[in-house]
Amino acid sequence: MTQYPVRSNHSILVGGYGAVRFLEFEQGAETGVNLILPGDLVQFTNAPNDCTVKAGVVDSAEILGVANIHPVGAATPPRGGTRTAAYQEGDMIEIINGPIVVMLRIAAENEIQCGEFVQPAASGEVMEYVCGTDNDCQRIAQALETITEDTTTFQWGLFQLRMG
Repeated sequence: MTQYPVRSNHSILVGGYGAVRFLEFEQGAETGVNLILPGDLVQFTNAPNDCTVKAGVVDSAEILGVANIHPVGAATPPRGGTRTAAYQEGDMIEIINGPIVVMLRIAAENEIQCGEFVQPAASGEVMEYVCGTDNDCQRIAQALETITEDTTTFQWGLFQLRMG
């Protein structure tokens, strides 16, 4: 018997379709690690003055949601069309939030156990949340699988988003 939800290799949104909310904002002028990849946490660049978005920063309490796979441009593959093709300045980014099941990008050298909570790490990734130490406003999702430490590649895990 298949266990629900089933992890995805080709999408960000896995479940909770009735409760999902879609937002769309423009990628700001950031470069490098602040460019957004599908599966990254997203926040405003400099609200209220600048309502473009950037990849979530470490310990942020201002996360809007998760960047969805949403192809942009004529490149092959198009920017934002796969989980490893970053958006660029000026691209419109589809952001999803709500009490949904999603694939999130995990910070290198993090080992996350099934049931643990996560919080924003640098450049849109997530890292382990430590109860009693970290700010409750930073708790963003709960792991639905165990993810072992990986220091060499991007890795994604299956999470229940705690927004909405």
